[in-house]
Amino acid sequence: MIRCHLPSDRWEGETAELDQTESRHLVAVMRVREGARIGLLDGAGRRGEAEVIAVGKRGTTVRILSRQQVEPWAPKRVLVQALVREQKMDWLIQKAVELGVGEILPLQTEHAVVKIRPEAVEKKVSRWRSIALAACKQSGNPWLPRIAPVQTLPAVLADLAGRPGAACFGALRDGAEPLPALFGRLRREGCPQVAMFIGPEGDFSSAETGALLAAGVKPVTFGPIVFRVETAALFILSALQYAWMETGKDES
Repeated sequence: MIRCHLPSDRWEGETAELDQTESRHLVAVMRVREGARIGLLDGAGRRGEAEVIAVGKRGTTVRILSRQQVEPWAPKRVLVQALVREQKMDWLIQKAVELGVGEILPLQTEHAVVKIRPEAVEKKVSRWRSIALAACKQSGNPWLPRIAPVQTLPAVLADLAGRPGAACFGALRDGAEPLPALFGRLRREGCPQVAMFIGPEGDFSSAETGALLAAGVKPVTFGPIVFRVETAALFILSALQYAWMETGKDES
């Protein structure tokens, strides 16, 4: 089913108006006509179905047929992702949304090949948010994740310090805890949030690793195979999804 974004403040009446961007896509790309059924979501957990009653490239009117409020995915998934090259980052954000990520914190690290100029940050984040919204519409995930501006590791650690939950990072080191063991324990404890740190192609520096350990972020191993950055991010999100689905607490 074709899905469109309808902001939260437009759901109260029997009919609603889609914005110009959504209308242009429906008319010019999807060739939708009057009488068609479409899906709606607001990015804040609400989704529904609607009938198109008037179409136009500047605005499309729909009749809302159903409304449903979906509970947030449990636990909240926070992906702290070191910057990677543009195409990889775009793809990674898309797939993370499909896996129910609640928040993405882009991270500038010492070994990252990508360096974003301060004047380009706003444009980059806006692009990522557009990709995330498109992924929500494609997948039917009604929860649009928060995507923060690019931050340094100390800033991210300070942000997470006041939140309940746990944090871990993929580590190529002896003594790292197997990921299934950690997620199994957090699941039994009813952990409300899991923050997952994924480093750059060159891994976290020794200073960054020390800062993560000092902040109580748990090192975890993904097994004997070394993953690319984007594979590691999807692996850990998928593992968390699977671990909580076993309990019936997450039906995404």
